Amino acid sequence: MSNLRQRDGKLIENWYIACKSEELSSSKPIKRTIYDVELVLFRNELGTVSALEDRCLHRYAQLSQGEVRNGQLVCPYHSWTYNADGVVCRVPSEGDQQVRGKRCARSFPCVEKEGAIWVWMGEGEATDSPNIWSWPFYKEKGWVSYIMVTDFNNEVTNLVENFMDVPHTVSVHKGWFRNESQKKVPFTTETKDAQVLVTYDQPDDSIGVLIKPLLNPSSAPMEHTDCFIFPNITRVDYKFGPRFQYVINSQCTPVSSFKSRVYTYIAYKIPVVGPILKPFIEYYTRQVIEQDVWIMDVQRANLSEDEEPRFQSTPADEPHMQIERLRSWGIKGDEQVFTHTKKVDGVMWI
Repeated sequence: MSNLRQRDGKLIENWYIACKSEELSSSKPIKRTIYDVELVLFRNELGTVSALEDRCLHRYAQLSQGEVRNGQLVCPYHSWTYNADGVVCRVPSEGDQQVRGKRCARSFPCVEKEGAIWVWMGEGEATDSPNIWSWPFYKEKGWVSYIMVTDFNNEVTNLVENFMDVPHTVSVHKGWFRNESQKKVPFTTETKDAQVLVTYDQPDDSIGVLIKPLLNPSSAPMEHTDCFIFPNITRVDYKFGPRFQYVINSQCTPVSSFKSRVYTYIAYKIPVVGPILKPFIEYYTRQVIEQDVWIMDVQRANLSEDEEPRFQSTPADEPHMQIERLRSWGIKGDEQVFTHTKKVDGVMWI
């Protein structure tokens, strides 16, 4: 039986969100699992984040059950103390003498950016930290945003396909997102620069039976695009004229086989009343996401760790097929992820 780390190959060599910034205080460490590796995260005396393997070198106690003292991590078992780099700097049983020999826990590069803490999970040196994904319209004037955290019993490829899947909305989100009307929707799927962009020609469509009066009160034509950003991010944009816009940006963190944690950044622009509507929009998006949690459970029931799925696809699945191609190349470390280009026009009915 293969585990997720083996199956994902070179996809591990990337940055993944471990937690929201607000989840990590200066006084208490937290535990997270990414690609079956148990991590402990804590802040040093300057507030900078460190990530170590969640296992004390001494007797393997979980460091995440300890505490932070003066910016250093203290094991709950024998109080071995680790600095921000994972170096053991105090062993109480050795008294006041200098710690003998250099002992160092495995550490992982961290970057804190725009309310999220990212960790590099690869074996080699971390790359491209300045290019870690930026949330669109983050703290820009006129925009309201928040991050939702959701656990899914499924894996990244299936999740990103779901987040960019228009046909499922009339079944899974019936009454909440859109209802079946058998509209003909031309669309274009284009792979370029390790991204899959889908552009829909559906100006007379709308999203959300309940939310439409808020996002599109004037019934302006809708502009809709979906984008997959290799290896694990999706961005869904809806624009209604020059004043109303809604963005759903999801980053999928692999936890273990058929376990993922998704950090969904929601940003919207609604003139004047945008901040007031935030509780309602948060409630609405949570209901829609929980419907996706359910359908991913339904799919997961027929998936295996030991066998690649043999999905049967239609022309409406072109975005999924291009995503699967990039992810498959990414597993092998194939540079075609970044050089491949393809553009396909298609039609779907919703």
